[in-house]
Amino acid sequence: MSIKLSIIICAYNSAKDIAKAIRSLLEQTVAVKIIVVDDGSKDETASIVRSFSDEYANVFYYAKENGGIADARNFGIAKVDTEYFGFLDSDDTCRKDMAMKMLKAIEDQKADVAFCDFIRVYKDKTEYVKDTGFKDKRDMLTRAFALVWNKIYRTSFIKEHGLSFNKGLRYEDICFSYELFAYADKAAYVSEGLIDYYQNEGSQSREYSSEVLDLIEDLRLLKAFYKKRGLWDLYAAEIGYICIRLILGSGYLRAVRIKDKAVRKEALDQGWKYLISEYPNFKDNPYLKKGIKNRYYRHINRLIYDHGGWFFRILYKIGILR
Repeated sequence: MSIKLSIIICAYNSAKDIAKAIRSLLEQTVAVKIIVVDDGSKDETASIVRSFSDEYANVFYYAKENGGIADARNFGIAKVDTEYFGFLDSDDTCRKDMAMKMLKAIEDQKADVAFCDFIRVYKDKTEYVKDTGFKDKRDMLTRAFALVWNKIYRTSFIKEHGLSFNKGLRYEDICFSYELFAYADKAAYVSEGLIDYYQNEGSQSREYSSEVLDLIEDLRLLKAFYKKRGLWDLYAAEIGYICIRLILGSGYLRAVRIKDKAVRKEALDQGWKYLISEYPNFKDNPYLKKGIKNRYYRHINRLIYDHGGWFFRILYKIGILR
């Protein structure tokens, strides 16, 4: 039987965890093609992956110069020759029946993309996260997680619409996800946690200031994409809501974590200026009328934005703003 699904693993200095990720794919109940893109690793990633590719005919290793995760993902997509493909981060794993259940869902429903739930794995606990089913494109745009690794895609759909990742920016998932949602006529959903998403943030230093600036640039590119493709008039409210939620939500959370006061102030200022310049009447967005989180966004002002970091962190910690 021919292999229908490719899974792309992009690796950079991933020697610590990548064997675990590959094994979780080799243990699938249906065979998958495993495409590993080594984005210029300096550690033992290459030798580890080659040991698998030497033993297993469905493991393929590709080495390239370092270009960042978006460039590596585009490289991986170019190597796909199966009907469907997906991604797995090099430090994550998937459940043994992931491929079988996701393929069944996307084929049975003749969908362009299939979603599944996932499990956040912390050092001392786990958290089940639902990515729930969606009734239409607007529902996907406003409620789906902009993640690429809990989904599989119909290859022809991605290539037909010329979808790719923006090179050189963090948050590469944002544009790719929200661009494809606008075109996906059918999305399948598997209501099971099939991906184990390991939380390793504490093990590495974070440059929150550059992350905030990258987020703003991604949002600029997203709006430009919708305008260029003639989609803006259809989905202006949804793209505006995405911007509000990211600037006042996850982007804000990153900005207030910046330790240097001057850098923190600059990051916050850039976020607010972008929001007000692009969406001056953001408080009138129809998606802010319901829900505690959305009402919080609707009532925020510059004073709260500049000085309410401690309050936001409390709301996030207890789950209200997640």
